[in-house]
Amino acid sequence: MAVVVRLRARRVKAGCALVAAAGAALTGCAGAGESGTTAHAAPFTAGGVAVTVRTQPRDGTLRILAELRPERTGFHLYSLSLPNGGIDGIGIPTRIRAEGGLRATGPATTDAKPRVLRPAGLDVGLPVYEDGLVTLELPVRRVEGTDSAKVFLTYGACSETAGCLPPVRDQEVTLHLGSAD
Repeated sequence: MAVVVRLRARRVKAGCALVAAAGAALTGCAGAGESGTTAHAAPFTAGGVAVTVRTQPRDGTLRILAELRPERTGFHLYSLSLPNGGIDGIGIPTRIRAEGGLRATGPATTDAKPRVLRPAGLDVGLPVYEDGLVTLELPVRRVEGTDSAKVFLTYGACSETAGCLPPVRDQEVTLHLGSAD
């Protein structure tokens, strides 16, 4: 399932600009020298996790922010530090990547607090984040000549006592960036 939203975005040199699309009002702020491209995708839920994706200019760069929140109490998202194959084949690492109109300029980060999950009946410790909202931040640059980007999210949510929710692999989110004026 792909999530798509069409926006008309503008480059802003200072202050804030109002971006309107399909009846929704959004605000984009940028200072001198920043890329003011702001785009929001429609929120969605997959794998028991509520997700929003948007771009945000900050500190002279553009970033994709993906907010993920498990909907069930006691469920945690796996960490960005979990290896691609998990640990002993267990776990779905959290990943974000961009294609098309946005290209990553560095690794994804989060300020979510990490902890170790020890699933009942298994002799393994898995890196996860504490309960609640996890915001992934991916620094990107705008690619000339294209007005949309695809963001791909992979994640899984598990509990120490209630098992795991269905994993989400390469969930596609399309951001329509519009033209940079």
